[in-house]
Parts: sequence; C-alpha cells; structure tokens
Amino acid sequence: MDVGRIVMHATLALGTGVLITLAACGSSDDSGGAGAPGGAGGFGGGFSDAGVGTGGGIALDAGVADAAPPPPEKELESSFRAPVTTSRYVWSTNPDSGRVALIDATSLELSIVEAGYAPTYLAAVSDPNDDTKNAAIVLNVLSHDATLLRVDGDKKITTTTLETHQGANSWSVSKDGRWAIAWTDPSKIEKPDPTDGFQDITVLSLEGAGTSTRLTVGYRPTRLSISEDGTRAFAVTEPGISVIELTTVPEVSKLYPVTDDPLSDPASRDVSITPDGSLALVRRDDSADLTFVDLSTGTRSARALTGAITDLDLSADGKLALAVVREKSELHLLPIPAAATNPSAGDTLALVGELVGSVAISENSETAALYTNAVQNSHVSMVDLRAGATFLSTRTTDVKAPVQAVFPSPDGSHLLVLSNAPNGSTKAGAFSVVATQKNISPKVVGTDAPPVAVAQTPAPTDRGLIAVRDDKLKKHGVYITRMPSLQVDFIPLASPPLSVGILAKAGKGYVAQQHPEGRITFVDLADGSARTLTGFELGAKVVD
Repeated sequence: MDVGRIVMHATLALGTGVLITLAACGSSDDSGGAGAPGGAGGFGGGFSDAGVGTGGGIALDAGVADAAPPPPEKELESSFRAPVTTSRYVWSTNPDSGRVALIDATSLELSIVEAGYAPTYLAAVSDPNDDTKNAAIVLNVLSHDATLLRVDGDKKITTTTLETHQGANSWSVSKDGRWAIAWTDPSKIEKPDPTDGFQDITVLSLEGAGTSTRLTVGYRPTRLSISEDGTRAFAVTEPGISVIELTTVPEVSKLYPVTDDPLSDPASRDVSITPDGSLALVRRDDSADLTFVDLSTGTRSARALTGAITDLDLSADGKLALAVVREKSELHLLPIPAAATNPSAGDTLALVGELVGSVAISENSETAALYTNAVQNSHVSMVDLRAGATFLSTRTTDVKAPVQAVFPSPDGSHLLVLSNAPNGSTKAGAFSVVATQKNISPKVVGTDAPPVAVAQTPAPTDRGLIAVRDDKLKKHGVYITRMPSLQVDFIPLASPPLSVGILAKAGKGYVAQQHPEGRITFVDLADGSARTLTGFELGAKVVD
C-alpha cells in the first residue's frame, strides 16, 4: 500500500443538478444521462448550486458551503441479522413451550428438544475438530440458565445446562467453540433505570461437562468480543474496555480507558476491536481523531484525519481500517497495525462532488461501497481495493432511490442496496443489485412492502435473499437475486417474515416467519423453488 497516496476525482455539476463523475482511476455508470423528474418528484433530493436539485447526488460547491451540516450517518447494516444456522441445520426456539426445534434443510426432517424456561436467545457453536457435528446454545430467560445443544453425525441431540446471570440477552462465542459469554446488551432493554449498569457477564467453558463463571465488567457494555485464539475477551463499556482472561478460572484483569476525559459522552464513541485482540480503534462523533488502544499495555495513540470521522469499518481479517470523512467526501485506508504508529501510513481517496459518509467493505476486503444515508441520496460509489493496476479505481452509480444500507457480497463482486421509496413513487421501498466489477446498469426493484432482512451466499452460488413485510397491508414475501445475471424473482409468503438466512452447504436459503405454530420457508438457491414447513410442534407438515 502506497504511503500518503491521494486519488482525486473531478465532478461536473450540470445546471439540472445531475452529476457526471469524471473518475481519474475508473469510469462512471448511471450518474449521467437523463435526470430524474424535477421538483418534489426528483429522486434523492440532491443539492446543486441553486439549492435543491433534481439529481440523486449532491454537488459540494459554493451553494452548500453555508448550509447546516447533515445529521449523523445511520448504522443500519447491523439491524439485519440472520438467525442461527449450522451446516445444513436451522435452529428455532419457542419461548412459550420451552423447546428448541432443529430442522434439516435438505430433508425437512425435524427434531424437537426440551430446553429451559423460555429459551430465547440462540447462538451457533462451532466444533473445530469435526464439521459434521453441530451445536447451538440458548439463553433461557426465565430459568436464568443456558442449554448447550449438540448434534452428532447420527442426528442425536444431547443437552447440557449451565447457570447464567439474570437478564442476559446476548451471546459472544469463540471461534474455536470452547467459550461462550452471556452478557446483557442495554440497547435491547426498554427504558432501563439509570442505576441498571448491566455489568454482569457469565463466562461458560463448553469443553467436557462445562463450567460457569460470573464476572463483573464496566458500566453498560455495548460490545463483547473474543480474540481469535480464544485466550482473551473484551467488553466495550462506558468507562473503557474491560479485559477478560479466558483461563481455567476466568477473570477480569484490566480496564483500559479509551479517552483522557472520563466524563466524555460514551454514546458518541464507536469502538472496533481487531480479531486478534491486539488493538481497539475508537471513533467519536464530530471528531477528526482516530484513537488506537494497545490491548496488551493500554497505551493510547491518536491520528488526526482531515475532518470529523463519520464511519469506521474494519476488514474481516483486521488488517485494514476504512474511515470516512464526510465533510471532505474522503475515504482513508489505514493498514493495521502500521497506522497506529506511522502517521503517514495509508491511502486517501477523495470523491469530489459526491457526498459520502458511510462505508461497507466486502468480506474478502476487495470491494468497498461508499454512500450516505444522512440525506436523501441515491448514489453509491464502488472502490476497487484489489492490489494492482485497478487499486482505488472507482465507479459511481445511481440506484434511483435514497440509499439506506449497502451489503457487499462476500466476494465483493456485487452489492445489495436497500433504499427508501423515492419521492413520487407508489412503492413502499426499493432495493438494487449492483455489479461492482462490470460497468453495467444496476437492477432496480420497487417493492410493495419495506425490506426488513437480507442475506447473501458466497460465490460461486452468488445468490441473495431480501425479505419484505407490511403487516397493515398484509403484504409479505422474499426476493431471490441471482448474480451475475442480476435476475430477480419474487416468492409471496403467507406470514410476516422475521429473518432470512443462508445454508450454503445445503444449497438453500430460508425465511423464518411469524406464526403461532412455527413456520419457515426454504428456498432452493439453484432453481428458486420454495417449500414451507409449518407447525413445528404439531407434526411439522409441509404446506407447499
């Protein structure tokens, strides 16, 4: 990675407000051409030098200089979560009956097992020694314990019960399947009392008969992660980062502050921890400083970027941090750990004329998507992160509806973009399928119900599922997207979708639905056919 490399983009703002991006290192797609209808019917409500324009983009010129800054970016990707799957199995809980259902996606065979009282919060547990074995762990919220469920190659289920603390509602599980930590996420609690610190955690050793250890971390944890080697865990709390040693007798060993000001607003912090547990990266609202915390020593260092950092993402391997400075429309690429000690390490990409405040990175770290959801804006800019001649080349596309969230495919070759319905539309929402490595137009789809969940499968299957739901109008369904053709098909659902997921080994996707007897629809990712299983505890019949 070059040191201090800056790639600038020039943008021409036409009188109509439509933007044509002249990229120095790439080409532009769909940003030019015919503009959206004028006035209130325009897509995205962009700005030009005359004020409100008709295009989906935003021209950063003298006409905007005195305008109030946009509101903060919204972190929406984390709201879309698939329920628990392991290999070809889907796990489903019934808090009312105290049972957990295990469904084989290939055969639709069903197994039911008793858990504790009100089994509610599930997590998958990997078996590093045998991928034919599957396991999950569930928090039983009324009996204040957890049930570990293991399935062997013969589909035999065994259970182990371990004590937890009262009020636990979240899980963190180590990559090797040896540890699970139950903790309480305050964001899931409605109107908590100011004295509720939610400081209790329960560390569970899952080896053998298992053990349970209750510990106390800092006030109101917001994130709990376990290092890849399974030796330490980190709770991000208001006072700082509590370090938990995962030994025979687990203990909280340290509290590392993340700021010099102990009274600074913790809600303004965004803390990311590298997968190896070596560094924490801290972003604060309205601050240009990116703070690095050495999680072995507690030593802090800061790096000032060119303006307030509005979003910060870490790559899946923890080797690259992407920071966005919205006021400059810049993406800062920071190699980890070098950026913590070398203030010149990294690259900067500026997209002049495009307003970008959020970033999403593909799992393989080869593609980044830049956008904003702080204002009505229908542009998405794609950045090639692959080493070589195309490094930092860009292309901007117009998805014709205000962007809310962007989900790169695991291989970075496509994006699923979720949008609000544009002004003048009769639709309830929209989404787009965007190719990142081919200069072709995106597939734009208006939906009769708002998108509520999304899941994608890795290449070479390259499929996506987007569930839509409108309870008032009773419009429910799931779209299946196919890449590279960008084909989109719709499957109506009889019940409101709760979540979607992918079982890559079984070649299936699924949609869990709200139904008093339990209902799930499996979608064949090859041919798009669907089968629905309903009545988990009443014989589990296939209804279509």
